[in-house]
Amino acid sequence: MSTTDTAATADAVIPGPADGASDLERACWAAIDEIEDPHMPVSLVELGMIYDVAVEGGEATVDLTFPCMGCPAYDMVLEDLETSLLAFDGVDEVTIDIVWDPVWSKDMLTPEVRAKLNDWGLAL
Repeated sequence: MSTTDTAATADAVIPGPADGASDLERACWAAIDEIEDPHMPVSLVELGMIYDVAVEGGEATVDLTFPCMGCPAYDMVLEDLETSLLAFDGVDEVTIDIVWDPVWSKDMLTPEVRAKLNDWGLAL
């Protein structure tokens, strides 16, 4: 691992609700944090794939990215997100915006997430 990679990883932070998030938004973040990536034993939140979650007027909006384009698990991830969020009172509709900016990078992984993946046999 290069010095640059180490520095970027040391600054990585697992995303989460904004300071002004509602209780429902915090609960949605927590629910999404329970959804594991279909390929690895870490959550979508831990992987840094969830950029934002907002709930307004019964609509939950999720900004999500993927580590690569064309993954066959896209539909499974989207379905898991929608099912998870629709289980909340106060969420009647789910909109998932797939965004590619910023582009996902392994530098978004915290040292703790890297250690989990390493224990699983995946070195990044």
